[in-house]
Amino acid sequence: MKFKVHLKNLSSLTVGNSSRIAYVDIGFNDMGIPGSSIKGAMRTAISWAIKNGLIKGFTSCGEVRPEKIKEAHKNGACDICKLLGYPDHEGVLRVSSINVSKMNILTRVSIEDTTNTSKEHALFKQEVMPPNQDLTFEIELYTNDCKMLELTLFSLYFLRLWRLGRGGMIDLKIDEIKECPSLEVKKYLGDWLWQ
Repeated sequence: MKFKVHLKNLSSLTVGNSSRIAYVDIGFNDMGIPGSSIKGAMRTAISWAIKNGLIKGFTSCGEVRPEKIKEAHKNGACDICKLLGYPDHEGVLRVSSINVSKMNILTRVSIEDTTNTSKEHALFKQEVMPPNQDLTFEIELYTNDCKMLELTLFSLYFLRLWRLGRGGMIDLKIDEIKECPSLEVKKYLGDWLWQ
């Protein structure tokens, strides 16, 4: 199964890496938004939803850190890890990277966590994607299992309520999916949530 997902960032978005260019401290990832970043955000969002009882019928090891995930699967993988993979095991879901062309450079002030005040001499520059960019990526499921499609769609749904990258808010919607026509969750992803 393969389908397209449309992403619109509602805030400035940074999926950063260490910069190799001298004028920016936090550069945008050279790949744009890697599929692995999207999958990681999907994992965190759906793990949170299952842990908090917002959806039923799926298993979660409750872990998002690779070393803890591997430890949790000594007796078999949970549904989330069957879908998204875990160390030494590929999942059944692939996400394409997203090319990003429009960037802005912002100057930021680093904040001291203990006092919530600005740190002395702590300005930094960051590359960000400005709000309201419409981007598209592709999801491919290497299974015909409707349960795995449903879990994928739930993870996208809850990602809309979560964050991507360094705290960026996003919205998602999907193109029509003909497989598994009885899945109720599809109708909630057909339009933008945040208009």
